Amino acid sequence: MDISNITVNTQSSILIDVGKKIYIDPLDIADATHDADYVFITHDHYDHYSMPDIHKILDEKTIFIIPAPLEMNLRRSILRLQK
Repeated sequence: MDISNITVNTQSSILIDVGKKIYIDPLDIADATHDADYVFITHDHYDHYSMPDIHKILDEKTIFIIPAPLEMNLRRSILRLQK
């Protein structure tokens, strides 16, 4: 099984690159790549929901899959970033 397209950044932070960039709980992202096609956030703990790291990978086309209680906070944070 080839897993060369999977990168574990730290803890539960994972990047899967299958032609689309899929980030799961982005944390400790080294460089601002702005290349996320999908971002999955499992819950709101700081080590799973890091806005500074989300901002590093966020792109205008990024689709988020997140728990409903986080949606409003995420929208506000993205709007602040766009100003």
